[in-house]
Amino acid sequence: MSVAYGEGLPVLADLTFELHRGDALLLIGPSGCGKSTLAMLAAGIIPGAVEAEVRGEIWRAPALARPGGAGYVFQDPEAQLCQLTVGREVAFGLENVAVPTAEMPDRIRRALARADLAVDPEEFDTVLSGGMKQKLAIACALAYGPDLLVLDEPTANLDPQATAEVFRQIAGLRAEGRTLLVIEHKFSGLLDSLDRVVALGPGGSQVFAGPLPETIAERWGELQELGVVPSWRPSPFARVAPRAARLPAAAAAPPVFAARELSYTYASASLRRRLMRRHAEPRYAFRDLGFAIPAGGFTAIVGPNGSGKSTLLAVLAGFEKPTRGSLRRPEGRQAVAFAFQNPEHQFVYETVADELMSRYLGAAELPEDVARLLGEFGLAGHAGQSPFALSQGQKRRLSVAAMLLQEHEAYLLDEPTFGQDARTQEMILHRLLDLQRAGRTIVVTTHDMDLVRRYATQVLVLSDGRLTFAGPPEELFARPDILREAHLLPEEGQVPYAEPAGLGDTGPAQFVRIAPRQALSPIGRLHPAMKLLATLLAMAVLVFTVNVRQGLYLTLLPLALLFCGARLGLRQVAARIGPFVLFFALYTWTLTAYAQVPPGSPTVRFLLFRLSLFGLMAGLSLGMRMLATVTFAVLFVATTDLTDLLVSLPQNFRVRPKFAYGTLAGLRFFPLFAEEWRKLRRARAQRPTRGSWAGQAVAYALPLLAQAIRLGERVSIAMQARGFHGPAMERATARTYYRKLALRPADLLYPVLLTAASVLLLMLGR
Repeated sequence: MSVAYGEGLPVLADLTFELHRGDALLLIGPSGCGKSTLAMLAAGIIPGAVEAEVRGEIWRAPALARPGGAGYVFQDPEAQLCQLTVGREVAFGLENVAVPTAEMPDRIRRALARADLAVDPEEFDTVLSGGMKQKLAIACALAYGPDLLVLDEPTANLDPQATAEVFRQIAGLRAEGRTLLVIEHKFSGLLDSLDRVVALGPGGSQVFAGPLPETIAERWGELQELGVVPSWRPSPFARVAPRAARLPAAAAAPPVFAARELSYTYASASLRRRLMRRHAEPRYAFRDLGFAIPAGGFTAIVGPNGSGKSTLLAVLAGFEKPTRGSLRRPEGRQAVAFAFQNPEHQFVYETVADELMSRYLGAAELPEDVARLLGEFGLAGHAGQSPFALSQGQKRRLSVAAMLLQEHEAYLLDEPTFGQDARTQEMILHRLLDLQRAGRTIVVTTHDMDLVRRYATQVLVLSDGRLTFAGPPEELFARPDILREAHLLPEEGQVPYAEPAGLGDTGPAQFVRIAPRQALSPIGRLHPAMKLLATLLAMAVLVFTVNVRQGLYLTLLPLALLFCGARLGLRQVAARIGPFVLFFALYTWTLTAYAQVPPGSPTVRFLLFRLSLFGLMAGLSLGMRMLATVTFAVLFVATTDLTDLLVSLPQNFRVRPKFAYGTLAGLRFFPLFAEEWRKLRRARAQRPTRGSWAGQAVAYALPLLAQAIRLGERVSIAMQARGFHGPAMERATARTYYRKLALRPADLLYPVLLTAASVLLLMLGR
């Protein structure tokens, strides 16, 4: 069997592979060896959802071909969730395989309990921690009872405790006799849970296979040579951990960074003032931190997912200003170098060589030091290529190489080993040690506690926004209480409920969910699709307004409905419509001062303007039409749950499900792209920018576009892996619906009455 994408070289070559019912298989290998390709082939995602050229004999059991026959859990929790609430997320797969609506609530409860996820099904999934999101993904896969469950690096983004939680789930699934295919780099915790291991090498060929854990014990050195495990990770069978390889910190070294009562919140200044008036406080990423980072040391910042590690690193770099407290840091723009977790945030130039040099080389010959650095980082031959065309490992190596070309006092790296194979990790760490030997200061965030044990000279532990430890790693590893509190021990226990750092007040709840008072109002209880129809018809009537009286009457109608039908208060209405009063005034003034008046109409000269009563009435008429349109829109938005609206379209109007559910999946990523924009702004603060505004716009657009394409591809594959393909995606009648939205007589009457009232007021205002 061989698999290739497009016209490229085969990702899997001449591979013979079997997976039997009841098997629990661990699949390992270096990055790019085809592990995910083999897993997607087994699950039927290739060639179904992902186009690829497959050669050789492939046989899959008929049970896997049925809808929901295979479940797939991906490594990135964000890229596999496509709904907005926990219950609807689990129900999505059940809808695709046409499970009756009456059975869904019980199956959702059982799936959440099986995944050990104790949350309200109506809760927004964006407020779950990374570990809980991965449990939700497992619950989604278990809900429709797949014959094969694939877990593709499910703990890649998780802290040690959340990783242990997922491993416990895998052990439980194995005990049930489920067929499992698990891809995992941190596989030491799975040695007693899975049966066999298959190792792939470069080129996608099988290197060895055998039973666990015997094969791992025998082949540990070979795994290090293959680049599967880094040298600092001890063998799970070793009685003694490897000797520490870190460099000693200089005694009594002066601090490069010194913080006192350092605090940071994502809330804006205006929001903080509003909260203070209510005697409330915003959510802090961290608060009242005090620490010093000595020169020439290797400091690791650790803690659970969402504890503020990346935010603290950004504050140290100067990208974010602390909300309060003091921070002493190196002076000068080039004193501190920073490497983001996503290297694309840093790319400014069109070619790899330009990016490395932080300037345009044009047709100039490649400098010798640049050519040497490209060779050292495995980028020789890519000098003229776009940075965005590189693989993820190559992108990370380029971002680190760009840091090294110029000397800096301190080097800050956010998860430098994230998403990298062992060889890339080794190369990056060795270069950082070289810098430390030269007296430079290294600061990293990481979840890899073996890396901390081996290389760090100081550890800062963040937990729940507080600094719970600052000191040498030996002292930290002697404090199991601190390790347990910060999720740094692989122990079982519920992952805490925590909103991800950075989303704050911009999450989906802010523009999807409506207030309970409005949801229970007479208009709020109406069918969302019929409200949309009524709103569009009323706006169509507005096209025929020709005078101020008609515009006024048709503005008073939705205003009355806002107060009486939607139960909004005066302050709420003013807050929603108030900003548009400025446009009303602008329309009125523009036509009053500049309208072309009929012959004989009186005008008044004022400075450079020619004011006219004709223009004033025309401006008022246009302004009232705009204000009426806005008020009808506010009435609709204030009383309509956007999720219900989108789901109602295929149910009641036979709109293709792929439109409705694709839009819902897109809504989840608005807050994520807001955070991407924040990170891009941070990155551009430390890089020279292009001279023209057009060049700067491209510099921002390319990484956002690359991220959007990547997320779109991942979400599309994840949705298809949960049965969203074929008839379930194309025909509204080929699926079931978790939330049934039936049409009632009042729903049908509302657009008729609203349109009739609008027409009547239009006629009265003639």
